[in-house]
Amino acid sequence: MNAARHALALARFGCKVVTSQPWAQLRRLQSTYVKPAAGVNPAYDEAVNIIDAYAAKKAAEAKAAAAELAQAQESGSASDEQVGALKKKWFDLAVEAEINNPEVLWSAKQGKYDLTRPVFLHLREQAWRGRPLEILMQRLLQMFVLPDLLDPRDVGTPSAQLNIALAANPQDVLEPGSIIDPSEARKQPEIELVNFHEDSRLHTLVMVDLDEPLEAQQTFREQFHWVVANLSFSKGQSKADMAKGLTLLPYVPPHPARGTPNHRYAFVLFEQGENGSKQLDSFEVSRDSVLRSFAAQHDLRPAGISFFRASWNESVDDVYRDVLQQTPPNYGIAPTPRSDIGPDGRKLNAYENY
Repeated sequence: MNAARHALALARFGCKVVTSQPWAQLRRLQSTYVKPAAGVNPAYDEAVNIIDAYAAKKAAEAKAAAAELAQAQESGSASDEQVGALKKKWFDLAVEAEINNPEVLWSAKQGKYDLTRPVFLHLREQAWRGRPLEILMQRLLQMFVLPDLLDPRDVGTPSAQLNIALAANPQDVLEPGSIIDPSEARKQPEIELVNFHEDSRLHTLVMVDLDEPLEAQQTFREQFHWVVANLSFSKGQSKADMAKGLTLLPYVPPHPARGTPNHRYAFVLFEQGENGSKQLDSFEVSRDSVLRSFAAQHDLRPAGISFFRASWNESVDDVYRDVLQQTPPNYGIAPTPRSDIGPDGRKLNAYENY
């Protein structure tokens, strides 16, 4: 029984048994999954048979639940709560049918998720709600993105995973709170929202600089950099297609002014009203808007959030000149004139006749 249990564990993680002692030598498959050969280890074969029998049973139950759901939707007699319960029943059974499949578990471990299949949606959510979500929330709070930007009670635990990738390296997702060179974000970033629900919903993307200087009051304020509404996301559509959205504010690259500390650039994807089914019409958005008021006014609920940081370098001045058509500001402290330094920059003698 212990051997069968051990073989079952090996099967779950796609390890191939190459001796009669399964723990002695293992070959970890890297690029593609290869199903271990049958007949090598009887305990392993027994474990696979148990997995297959359970999977077949749950798959049949999931098929019956899907038929029940389709009938309820077609008849129109079921309430929204009943339809929701049937969807959850089908989803849970579909996950159970494949959750012990060695190839599925191997693919998830390699980061290969087919989000059109419930089991991968479930495993992706499990993976994200572990350490990555913990790091995100820790940095949002430690770096005061929350509550400076939004009330933490309104955000709660994000319901979706928002990923930001710079246009130069679209395959590399930025860690929340990463410090980047402003020139790397001269082009608008790639946005991905991994949802963990079945239906397609509309979202509004807002990019905000939390640390724009407000010189008159010697403080900082929010400044909107980018707003796009009516972006559709679902389990099969996680990449943002900006061309299909409604651009309310065109993208302006980060431009942290000289003499200011690191700026926090936050990205928030809001689910639009009526559970993501409400379309937004075009309206004017000021770059000096406040995000809390903006969200309340347009019935927006935070779904995903992330951020990066940047500070001034010489490339920022190009954004002021070329994009904003402004003279680059300088908020640095002016040097105090020194009476002991001459016009040529050399130190003057302390003694008049020496």
